[in-house]
Amino acid sequence: MCLVLLLFVVCVSVTQTVFAQTPTSANCTELYLEQQIDHFNFAPVSVPNHPSTFLQRYFVCDQFVDKSSQEDTPIFFYFGNEDDVTLYVNHTGLMWENAPAFKALLVFGEHRYYGKSQPFEPGTPNCMNWLTSEQAMADDAYIIRHVKKKYNLEDSRVVGFGGSYGGMLGTYFKRHYPATIDGLIAGSAPIWSFADLSPPYDYYAFNNIIADDASSPGGCSDACKNNYITVQKRIFTLMESETGRALMKKQLRLCDKLTKASQAEDVIAWTQNAWSYMAMGDYPYPSGYIIHNYGLLPAYPVRVACKPLSAPHLQVGSDEQLLEALHGAMNVFYNYTHEKACFPLVDSTVSAKMGHHPHHMLKRGADMDQKCTGDWGYQWCTEMVMPSNQGGSKDMFLPPSVFNFTAMTEGCKQQWNVAPRQSWSSVALASKDVSKLENVVFSNGGLDPWRAGGVVQNISSSVHALVIPSGAHHIDLMFSTPQDPPDVIQAREFEVQKMWEWVSKDDHSK
Repeated sequence: MCLVLLLFVVCVSVTQTVFAQTPTSANCTELYLEQQIDHFNFAPVSVPNHPSTFLQRYFVCDQFVDKSSQEDTPIFFYFGNEDDVTLYVNHTGLMWENAPAFKALLVFGEHRYYGKSQPFEPGTPNCMNWLTSEQAMADDAYIIRHVKKKYNLEDSRVVGFGGSYGGMLGTYFKRHYPATIDGLIAGSAPIWSFADLSPPYDYYAFNNIIADDASSPGGCSDACKNNYITVQKRIFTLMESETGRALMKKQLRLCDKLTKASQAEDVIAWTQNAWSYMAMGDYPYPSGYIIHNYGLLPAYPVRVACKPLSAPHLQVGSDEQLLEALHGAMNVFYNYTHEKACFPLVDSTVSAKMGHHPHHMLKRGADMDQKCTGDWGYQWCTEMVMPSNQGGSKDMFLPPSVFNFTAMTEGCKQQWNVAPRQSWSSVALASKDVSKLENVVFSNGGLDPWRAGGVVQNISSSVHALVIPSGAHHIDLMFSTPQDPPDVIQAREFEVQKMWEWVSKDDHSK
């Protein structure tokens, strides 16, 4: 759905609050709810001498509720993602800025195994078995019920929010618990990034969008994409000799000596990971969201990273110049603190086999299945099997690689001691047929590579799809800024109108 069409449907006054100081989790109350580790088995968990429950964290922000009359108080509920929930409390401006007008109660649920919602101590055998979206949905259902009782809001309407995996989780929740929430804003929710769908998912699409971001469609010079392809080819050649490896270490400012030709894959995967994250976080303002607030990326980081790779002299330049330009691009992402003198490489032995989607290189090491804390790699190795190809005619990544489920399975067994189920998500969570959903807005950023698996066309009169051409990863859920392009502002206006419709007592649809 083209955003200009919103001009014909937005017909209510949108009143949002601009805060003098951005609110954070410090403006909320941190609470805990005792949850079953296994909601779907009445027997004790199969971990000796361990309780069957854990404490799940959630935040409640009630300063906008009209305490004198709570009859019409809606609940805004955020479906926590694969991180500490405070990241989402501190960034989901769409909820905060509209809560005063709605007099809404804000609730942010933390996903089990992340942040402080830890079912097991590190080192507990078989501790990862209950890290599933099904268990997380049941947690959220209990939180919503508990909050309604605790705050005497049994008849209140509930609007759900979620970005990325949180948006996927919210969509699955809307399907499995349709009577619990009345509407959902699902930002950048790639529910169709899976195998065995009809029509099928394009395995090249994720990387094609990254390549568009790093060329003229994304506001960069086409020389950036072309020179990046060239430098990847040169890396494979240079890594064949000791002299070439020494040059690589020097020009790219790598911390460790490169000792063998096969490390070319490590270097290439390291650079590709950066492009993936910068494309997701290609916001029009400086932001630390995509790097978990460990630092700050510049506005439009892909464009900034492309500048050194777009220099005219690189077309006839030397290996030294090409590598120096690549270092300049990588410095944008990996040196976000501006304090690193050199860069460590992450061993890509496993991740190269599994694809280079973001997150797959974040946590690697022995006995990962014994750490007992949440990790997207584990979720990807069980339910979230999102296939990816590279090296097609439209992307910029080398070497050409086709998704290999057998190789992925071996990598997952090695890393997590589990085998993925490739068809599970499309069978149990969300197939291509979502026509029975009601009251959902799917939003997609035009610059966001996860748009490849998103819902980009309207499904029905109550399930809408927005494509925000200048938007990055669920930018519409973020706090408003003066740098927001008009299409981002229009998307939020449309979403707020739908929120008003969903909380209206005259609207009995769910």
